[in-house]
This record gives sequence, structure tokens and C-alpha cells, in this order.
Amino acid sequence: MFIPIIVAVTVTPNPRNHATTEANISDVFNIQSLKDYSDGDLAMHLDNMADLLDRHIAFQDPNRSPCVPGGGDLREHSAEIKVTSIAAKHDPTKGPARDAARERALRTVTFCCQHAVMFATHVNDPSHLDTIGMERAKKPVRNTKATLKQFEKFLVTHLPGESGAVKIHVNTWDGKGSVQVQICYGDPSREESWSTVKVGHSCIFSIHGLEPAKRAFFRGRLQNNEGVSPWSEVVALIIL
Repeated sequence: MFIPIIVAVTVTPNPRNHATTEANISDVFNIQSLKDYSDGDLAMHLDNMADLLDRHIAFQDPNRSPCVPGGGDLREHSAEIKVTSIAAKHDPTKGPARDAARERALRTVTFCCQHAVMFATHVNDPSHLDTIGMERAKKPVRNTKATLKQFEKFLVTHLPGESGAVKIHVNTWDGKGSVQVQICYGDPSREESWSTVKVGHSCIFSIHGLEPAKRAFFRGRLQNNEGVSPWSEVVALIIL
């Protein structure tokens, strides 16, 4: 992978939105939190982030320089972490190679975040920072009741080009937390029909390996150190 060189630039924001832009751009992505992920969770996060960068305007030509990493680079890191993780489980002496693979992945994530910040600053649109799959380090004062509210947005759609795969999209929330998604192929009114199929760590992620040509029901909820939120509204979808 070609290692990008990040060059500092000075950008004059649009004065009409200056306050809003500065408040958002000054936030730092919480990249260090990825160090606490297991190998499997980190690889999954990289794959999910890669899917988002594939569609992000900052990573499309001509907005992305050849020296800036993108979705393909993150997928390569994900594959490397999976391989080195398996090797380390069978041979402890392979642990340093696995650790080095994780460090390289975090460095690339850092470069991607830096590019997104510069692009969002350049176009004076901080919303571009909310669609790369990384949470911010600085958050508003957390309100427990607000954090544990039912998801107002819980969308389940087909993942284009892949059978048995869907995309989950939920609204943002304050503070740290994860999204528990359950699936039901039977009667959704019966609690025993539900089973957990995924625990995601961002607002957009995908689920693979579902049974095609079957009608399924989905629901999701937020979970963090304070507890769990109520389940979302149930969404029905025929798996392709």
C-alpha cells in the first residue's frame, strides 16, 4: 500500500456557517477505541468502514488523491488481520506479526479520517464526518434517558449484488454503545422466535449469510453501560 503524506492546509470557511463548521471540524475521531476491539471485531469494522468510503464523496475522483487510502486499503488490512490472527492462535510466536498488522490498519484509518476532516473543512460541510464509520472522541454531555431511547430510525435494506445480505442503518446516539440486531423467521409476536444475528458498533453496517428467498423480521436496540433501550419497530423483508 502506498503510504499517504498528509499536508496541512489553510482553508477559509464560509462565514455564514462558520460557527457550525468549527464546532464539528474541531472534533477528533475516537480511533484509539479501535485498539480495544478483538481481531474479529476490528476486521469487521474495517470492512464496514470500507463500504462507507466506497460511496463517500471525499474518496471519489477527483476529491481523492492517489496517496490517500480508501476502501480497498481497509479491506486489505482486514484480510491481513484475519490471516495473522489465525496464525497467532496456532503459533504464539506469530503474535507480533498480528499486532503489527493491527497497527498498520489503525494508521490507515487515521489517514482516512484526516482526509475526511480536510475535505469537510474545504467544502464547509461537517456532515461528511458522520458518514465514514468512525465515532467522535468529543461528545455532548451524555443524557442517560436520551441515550437509551428507542431507535427513531431502523432501516433494513438489501445489500446490492449479494444474496443473503442486508444493510442496517440506525440513527446516531450520544456516548458509546453498540447496536444489537435480532432476526426472526417465524412469528414475530413470539419472543422465543427471535435470535441475535449481529452486534454493530456504528450507524451503518451489513449482515451476511442470511437464508435467501425467505421472509424475515428484524429489530434492533442500543446497548451500553447504562443498560439497553427498548426494541425498535419490527421491519419485515424478503431476503434475496
